[in-house]
Amino acid sequence: RAAAAAEAAVDPVPEMLLQPLVTIAVLALAGLVTISAFAGPVLVAVSVALAAGVMAWGWPALLGLPSPRGSAFILAVGSLAAIGTVLTTTSDPYLNRMPAALAGSMLVAFVHQLARRDGRPRLVESIASNITAIAIVVSGASLVALPRTPNGDWVVAISASAVAVSALTDLVGGSRRLRAWLLPLAMLFGGAVAIVVGVTLADVGWGAAALLGVLAAGISHATRRALAMLPSISAARSQLVSASASVLTGGVVIYVVGRYFLG
Repeated sequence: RAAAAAEAAVDPVPEMLLQPLVTIAVLALAGLVTISAFAGPVLVAVSVALAAGVMAWGWPALLGLPSPRGSAFILAVGSLAAIGTVLTTTSDPYLNRMPAALAGSMLVAFVHQLARRDGRPRLVESIASNITAIAIVVSGASLVALPRTPNGDWVVAISASAVAVSALTDLVGGSRRLRAWLLPLAMLFGGAVAIVVGVTLADVGWGAAALLGVLAAGISHATRRALAMLPSISAARSQLVSASASVLTGGVVIYVVGRYFLG
């Protein structure tokens, strides 16, 4: 019995399969967000909307949700509400209307469940998945406000560089020896690159840059690691969703750290 239990035991650190498309997509999206940050909040909104659109397109398939069209509609509405409210708020506090956008999107998610005519299978899973996706997009929408804040463009650049480097560390995820160290490696290299960018280019303190880089890299890697466990992650569309989610998830943390330590 002990031998059978040992064989059935789950590996506490599961393997993270090599996903080069995820890495490439993260690098591309991080670069796009960085460039748009220096051009102003409108282009950042376009970049975030692009990532949110990818999530609306592929999130239902990634999680195998029972009402894919309805879920895509919910994410589209939530994305427009979140990005639109931040973009149209031109005075500080820039995230003042964000809770209203989040609450309205959640209401749409619940109304969608009431309108379903398929017997509502997997009701709780569907609601939880949709609200999780909305929360990711709302967090990413926080990046839209950063170009309006002091050093906000560099906050985006520093955090995006850390996210990009964390995606590169995923490439060693197939190694059994390094598997348990992927998150620390992502945070270590993300913090190091953030220090280099912050000190040499942005002229900000190394401590604030390191904190921003470590948090951005860690959150981004954790998001990809969680989504990598899903059976559907082998599909190209699912990998694009994983890349988009990993760039957007840390948005509100990046905003808070940037405002408090670099603003």
